[in-house]
Amino acid sequence: MEKVPVPEIEARVAHLQRQLEKHNLDLALIGQNTDLFYYTGTVVDGFLAVPAQGQPQLLVRRPRQRLATEGSVWPVKHFKNFKDLRQLLEKLGLPRQARVGLELDVLPAALYLKLGQQVFPSHPIKDLSTIIRCQRMVKSAYEIEQLRRAAAILDQALEVVVDLLRPGMTELELDAAVIYHLRRLGDQGQARIRRWNLELFFGHVLSGTSGLKAAYTDTPSGGSGVSLAFPQGASSKPLVPGEPISIDFLACVNGYIVDQTRMYALGWLPDEAWEAFAVVEDLYRMFAVEARPGVMPGDLYHRLCEAVQAQGRQDYFMGIGRERVRFIGHGVGLEADEFPLLSAHFPHALETDMVMAFEPKFFLPEIGMIGQEDTGRITPHGIEWLTITPPGILVKPI
Repeated sequence: MEKVPVPEIEARVAHLQRQLEKHNLDLALIGQNTDLFYYTGTVVDGFLAVPAQGQPQLLVRRPRQRLATEGSVWPVKHFKNFKDLRQLLEKLGLPRQARVGLELDVLPAALYLKLGQQVFPSHPIKDLSTIIRCQRMVKSAYEIEQLRRAAAILDQALEVVVDLLRPGMTELELDAAVIYHLRRLGDQGQARIRRWNLELFFGHVLSGTSGLKAAYTDTPSGGSGVSLAFPQGASSKPLVPGEPISIDFLACVNGYIVDQTRMYALGWLPDEAWEAFAVVEDLYRMFAVEARPGVMPGDLYHRLCEAVQAQGRQDYFMGIGRERVRFIGHGVGLEADEFPLLSAHFPHALETDMVMAFEPKFFLPEIGMIGQEDTGRITPHGIEWLTITPPGILVKPI
């Protein structure tokens, strides 16, 4: 298996340590899987302890043998319980009143309480999450290359779609076929999401009015799935000529995720679908030029919404009524819901090498969802698209 280059990891931790000093924190204790991978190049049951100054240590409960074989960028210490963990941190020279940063946006409440009571009883605890997420929203050259690789396998997997499409085929059958090809091409099979209770399985294959069914997820499309236990995504609904078919999928290589939606149809589509897609293409052209370093996402979000309103299509943009989501794009990387957000109130300006998924979508009553999504990199000249599947709606003759 490929390893993250050591200089890449060292640079990430050095940046974090500068941020710890800037925010007056003495120690970061990192335990969430994605953040662990970002700063260590591996995932363990344990924590990475990063002092504001000095060498980090990887504090591991399990596994032991795998790490002994793989090696670690940082010195490894093992612990069995929180008493051991506290002793290891004391050996790092942690002062009794040291200010500690934890990932409070994802840390379970029970674990937070145990850490506070048993490991940091006299230490002020602060939130580390925004520091980490803001660091991760700007990608390195290495990270962008992994995203390109993910985009390439997603494009290859979608090459089979046209041959497979036929009336009567179910959404679920098409979904399974694309997943099969993605896995064969090296997709890691699990895309991580940070937000609590937000879950996905590769993505959504939806057709016709299935595309209008909102799910419990904070995503534009939803679908009904195959069970009330997981009510989202592809269902047993058959594909029908004249209906829009959307494949909104994630692909993941070495932890890095791209997000892409492509549209298909059997035979034909109603004129209203094509008219809505023409607006999608207009929004793409606008975003590709205006998404530049220094632009506030909220300003761009409002300009895009105004362009939709000028076409009289605001009632069906990004959802219907109260089911509408309040963003048109989102960051991707090691997680599918990273910063930045293309929304009204995201507080940070766009920067070079931020990576975003842009997904303008319309929800047409009695027709279905019409839209497109691509993952792109912010550059001084606008967007460089990383996803490479040809845009547009592909209609298969029948």
